[in-house]
Order: sequence, then C-alpha cells, then structure tokens
Amino acid sequence: MKQFELKIRLEHPEINISSDVVGIDIGQSLTKVAYRKENEIVLSMSQTGSDFREIIEFLDFNRKNFNFINFTGGKAFSLYKKYSNETKTRLINEFEANIEGLDFLYKQSKNRALPASVVVTIGTGTSIVLKKDNVEHIGGSAMGGGLFMGLIKLLFNIDNYFDAIDLARKGNRFSIDLKVADIYDIEDTRVDKLFREFTAAALGKIRKDFDINSIKKNDLINSLIGIIGENIGTIATLMAENHSIKNIVFCGGFLIENNPLKQILSLLCKLKRKKALFLKNSEYSGAIGALIL
Repeated sequence: MKQFELKIRLEHPEINISSDVVGIDIGQSLTKVAYRKENEIVLSMSQTGSDFREIIEFLDFNRKNFNFINFTGGKAFSLYKKYSNETKTRLINEFEANIEGLDFLYKQSKNRALPASVVVTIGTGTSIVLKKDNVEHIGGSAMGGGLFMGLIKLLFNIDNYFDAIDLARKGNRFSIDLKVADIYDIEDTRVDKLFREFTAAALGKIRKDFDINSIKKNDLINSLIGIIGENIGTIATLMAENHSIKNIVFCGGFLIENNPLKQILSLLCKLKRKKALFLKNSEYSGAIGALIL
C-alpha cells in the first residue's frame, strides 16, 4: 500500500507505545499509517481510494502483527465498522489524535511538550484547533489542497500534486498578482519594507488590456498557492491573536514539499508577530496520535 514510507527512530525508546497496535488516519485525500517496530515508528502514506483497497490489503497482510487497530480521520468510520467484527478497534477524535501526534513530534525534536498553540491542519480543507489546557476546534476554511487540486485540474488538467508543486516552485506570482509595492512609490514612507511584500490583489495585474496568452502556467499555479496561503494565514493569525497565543503550528498534506506555501505562512506570522512552527513529518501526526492514544 506504500506510496511513501519512512521511519522515525525513538529518541526515548522507553516510551509506552505497544508494537501490536497500528494507528490509521484516513482523510479525504490521504491515508496515513503508523506503528512501532523495535525502536522505530514506521510511517507510510497512500492516496485514499474509494474502495480503501490498499489499506485493506495492508491490514489483511499484517493481520497477525496487530491486535489493536486505532482509526481516526473523517473517512475512517466504514473501516472501523468492518474490522471491529474481527479485532479490537477504536475510533478516535481526529483533532485529539492530531494534537497527540504533534506533541510526540515536538518532544522528539525539542525534548519538551508542545506549548500552547493554534494548530492549523491544511489538508483537503483546513481545520483550526486551539491547544491550550484542552483541545478545542475553533474554526477552519474550505480552502486547502482540495481547492488547489480542483483548480489545477480545471485549468490545466493536472492530476499529480508533486508535478503541480514543482511547477509552482519555478513560478513568479507577482507577474500576475498585484503587490503592495506595485502601488506605493518606493519613496513613500507610509508603507514599511515588510508590508510591501504582501499581495494587494490576487490576479490584480490581469486587466482589460492584459494579454492572457502571456500568462505562464508556473506563475498562475504559484498564485493559486498564494491565494490559498494568504487567506488561511490571515485567519490563523487572527485566531491566535483572539486567544492570546504566540505559536501557530502548520501541518497537513498540502504542506508536503510545498515551500511556496510555507514561505507565505511564515511571512504572515512574522508580520503579525507570531511564531510559525513546521514540524518534520507532521503530515503523519494524526496516525501517530492514533497509535499513541
């Protein structure tokens, strides 16, 4: 079932994670798996198929290895019902699983617990959770990887996420997006240097006399990431401000290899004096949390 597989060596091997449990996070677009093997956490990821064939094959092949299956994610219910008839299963709240997994990853890298944070999970859509004294879902956005993949399919008939991200990395959105610096004179001191780097109007340079045949695919895909990222980042920083939180953790499948998106989110956090956190392997946090809980 593996489209991707990697291993995390446990920095604290005495941590209480059983080797006969598997955590499975089934989202709308991606399915993530986590289980312990000796002193490592094995992680794998694949696309979520309509018939769940790949994850079923994985579970059936490893039937003797796992006595417990912990499911999480929005698409997990049908498989939870299927396997609850033959083995011990649990259906775990996806927000709680995600926070638990992020806390594990943070401890692995920083050797301390994840601080109070606004957690922004950018997958097919976007969810926003407050991690403070408890875990509270505080909002979200319909913008995310689903909107991105839908638009590039409609515009360019592109189905492969990594091909699209590779194109975006080569693009310059400000050949078609209007930047604040495009409006204000360079000697105008009313606007500081950082704010000049922000978008005044997405696609704002495409006007009546604009030659649409001159638009480069790379630039438009880069612009789409900018539109999504700036909207999500603005919502996230406002929520962090409303709850008096400094740290914003960004995670989810739409961040995989997506440096243009990370740069936009980091810049917005810098402007709003928030700390943007991108934890390595955080796209697996839901599966890791399901494994641990």
